[in-house]
Amino acid sequence: MSSNKSIGQRPSLWNNEMVNSALKSMSPSDLEHYKKLGEGLYKDLNFETSNVETKENIPPYLADALAYIVESIKSGLHPSMLDEDEKKVLEEVYGKEWYKKFDYTEEDLTEIVTIKRISSIPKSTF
Repeated sequence: MSSNKSIGQRPSLWNNEMVNSALKSMSPSDLEHYKKLGEGLYKDLNFETSNVETKENIPPYLADALAYIVESIKSGLHPSMLDEDEKKVLEEVYGKEWYKKFDYTEEDLTEIVTIKRISSIPKSTF
């Protein structure tokens, strides 16, 4: 039995030989992949309140702003035309790469790079 494990006690995830060995054997791209995966799984979890922060439980004033901004994008407003506060609302709810939800690129945040028809916006954003 290993030294970090007592009878009836689980080994520590943070000080575990197998975990450390696995981390050392991963390529930088694997590490980045798992980092993004973890961020995706836990980005909406508030560890202080144990609440999941999603668009379903955001404050009403933020929900109203979000609905207005999303409706504007669905109606054809390009992300480069949003003001910084509107972009912050989208980032707060959908994450740092919120523009991907609407099939835009990061460059579209400051200039018109992607031009699309309104009908091409994913239905899942409605």
